[in-house]
Amino acid sequence: MTKAHEEPVATRYRLRVKQRLAIVEYAVAHSLLAASRRFGLDRKTIREWRDRWRQQGIVGLIPRYPARRKSRVPEDVMRLLEHARRELGYGAPRTRIWLRRVHKRDLPAATIQKAFVRLGLPRLPRSRRASHPRQLRLFEMPNPGDSVQVDVKVIKINGKKAYQYTALDDCTRFRVLRLYRELNQRSSLDFLCELRRALPFPVRRLQCDNGTEFPLAFSLSVQEAGIRHRYIKPRCPEQNGKVERSHRVDNEEFWTRHTFTAFDPAAQALLRWERTYNFDRFSMALHGDTPVEKLTRLLPAAKVA
Repeated sequence: MTKAHEEPVATRYRLRVKQRLAIVEYAVAHSLLAASRRFGLDRKTIREWRDRWRQQGIVGLIPRYPARRKSRVPEDVMRLLEHARRELGYGAPRTRIWLRRVHKRDLPAATIQKAFVRLGLPRLPRSRRASHPRQLRLFEMPNPGDSVQVDVKVIKINGKKAYQYTALDDCTRFRVLRLYRELNQRSSLDFLCELRRALPFPVRRLQCDNGTEFPLAFSLSVQEAGIRHRYIKPRCPEQNGKVERSHRVDNEEFWTRHTFTAFDPAAQALLRWERTYNFDRFSMALHGDTPVEKLTRLLPAAKVA
């Protein structure tokens, strides 16, 4: 071994350099043509390795791969990926489902993530999971209507408070959304009628927190309707985790993207968002299905307006 052969080579290239050195030494001992036939390589390639080896020693045999290879993702797909990250705020897994469902294109999540890096797009902000209680035992009810979670989200419209009542079916994530001017028993009872009318299946159990808008009179009305009622434990919002999580989606994908100057336009827009959520927005929790798709799979005869 010459001194040149003793120069350090990065670990990831050592095997490749050893292979190239054996080919070059065979070519020097026999000929370029003989080496080409023996190893199935083009003579020009072997000649280039031999010349670099003679000039630079073992360093000349180190692979010279480009720092960044040309992307094989078509330009139109790259534009879709940029739209998904910048405008829709999707990560790689959700973007993959969106591409397959909406644009009939299929890419691995790893390829999508590399495309994001190539486009120089910022990473999505980390969710503050550590600041919220975790639901240690995850579960899902087997049938629509087995458990409906109800909660209220406080919002502001032109500086005034309004109250979004939300009902979410644990099994299908199908939701009912209504906006009210007041947070009280009357609004809660009206919402109870609305969700029973809007849900395309009977409710067997309803659960909510211990807020003043859900007093004993509300609980009795729920039970009189033939529905079992359950209050979650105080200071345990994770027991209503699915509806709480859906409120975060509302904030990210609806309320922060629209500005309303009056209550009525906001209430009408919320109804349209309810339909978008149920019919069009695919859910990662449902493995890429929409709530309506899962509902119709479980209850083919259900009439969903």
